[in-house]
Amino acid sequence: MLRKCGAHVGSVVSEVRRELQLPKRNEGAALGSGVDFLDSPQGAPFNIKLPRLCTTLETSFSECPKFSAGEDFFMKIKAWLLGGALLMSAQAFAEQYWVPDNRPPRFCLQNFNAYGPVYAKGIEERTGRMTALLQGIPKCDVVHLQEVWNDSQINQIENDLKRQYSISAPNKEERIGVMSLFMGDVKGTETHAFAVNNEGGVLDSVREALNVRKAFHVVKSGFFGIDEDFYFINTHLHPTSEAVRLTQVMDLLRWRMKHQDLKMLLSGDFNANVDSVERGFVMATLATRDAMEDAMGGYPKKGYCTYCARNPLGWLFSDQVFDYIFYSNVGQSATTLQVLDGQVNMQGTPRRPLSDHYGVRVEFSVDPKTSETNALGLELRRSYALDNFAKAEKILAAAKEPEFKPYLEALRKMTEQLQTKSGAFWNYFSSFR
Repeated sequence: MLRKCGAHVGSVVSEVRRELQLPKRNEGAALGSGVDFLDSPQGAPFNIKLPRLCTTLETSFSECPKFSAGEDFFMKIKAWLLGGALLMSAQAFAEQYWVPDNRPPRFCLQNFNAYGPVYAKGIEERTGRMTALLQGIPKCDVVHLQEVWNDSQINQIENDLKRQYSISAPNKEERIGVMSLFMGDVKGTETHAFAVNNEGGVLDSVREALNVRKAFHVVKSGFFGIDEDFYFINTHLHPTSEAVRLTQVMDLLRWRMKHQDLKMLLSGDFNANVDSVERGFVMATLATRDAMEDAMGGYPKKGYCTYCARNPLGWLFSDQVFDYIFYSNVGQSATTLQVLDGQVNMQGTPRRPLSDHYGVRVEFSVDPKTSETNALGLELRRSYALDNFAKAEKILAAAKEPEFKPYLEALRKMTEQLQTKSGAFWNYFSSFR
């Protein structure tokens, strides 16, 4: 009886070889399993017929005699053979189709103005659709939200996304309206209100009465598989005043000058168009690049907008670009952020938009090499910055309120450093890469 059953076991082994298209015993190079009857040469043709294989194993062992002393033994042999066959099948399949990924590590940043002031319509319903979209695939590693003002909206976002993201919601303590979400580790946060928050208009008076302020929120974060941390800055600049926005950018510069150790990614609602002095000022002072400009190879003259006239929730009758993602490679790590792709997204449907703004999403890679700006490139940037600073100086000089004077003086010193190629700001400016 044992001899008969042994013959069945032998037939099972032969059937395993045939179904997995494995060589006969002692043929070919083994894959290190130590089980010679499942040896397979690397790169061997592979054609798995697991249903038939399992049936063969079941049928063969059903012919073995059933006696109490040996039944458990043969059942264990049966299970071992079947399990081994399945495991080796999976290994061979994986080795045939697996291709190593040698691309640099990457991550994604999503920016979105969630339009949550008290006068906005359908906040709860729109927020529900927004969080459902953010939970979709592919998810972004970092999400920056603006205009998340109300506790109910903050709680809704936290409840919907807390399983996917670590959430930093400074608006719970100060009414600044920004919220940052991370799939990576949050290693530190800080929030700074802008020193100049208004120009004295009616709406600014209302904001002051409600203690609503513009600010920037900084999160230090890192990701699995990337051997460096980054500063992520989420902000929302003044809606109407060029002069106020310029002072707010200079507040960002003041912070950055003290924190040059890591690369920086800055996104938000800047309330300034592509050809504005303020956008140029961000790039000139903070040594940043515009990620969407890089992704598209330049902004198109028509057809691109993040605050669009066709949006029924919008307040303007012409297309505008207010929402940006900027990035700076200034930092101690000898790597380079590169833009892989960028898109305007989170639009909703034509009749049911998610916000009065559309979202901006950019995917970055972290290339394991440093980049340099040559002398000609640096000189072109210096010339552009001097021209931009001259325009900014005129705007600040026209603002008569005393709170603008320190910024005007600081800008003139920055201009002097660019002209003489010396000083702390010049050192930072020239580290652009």
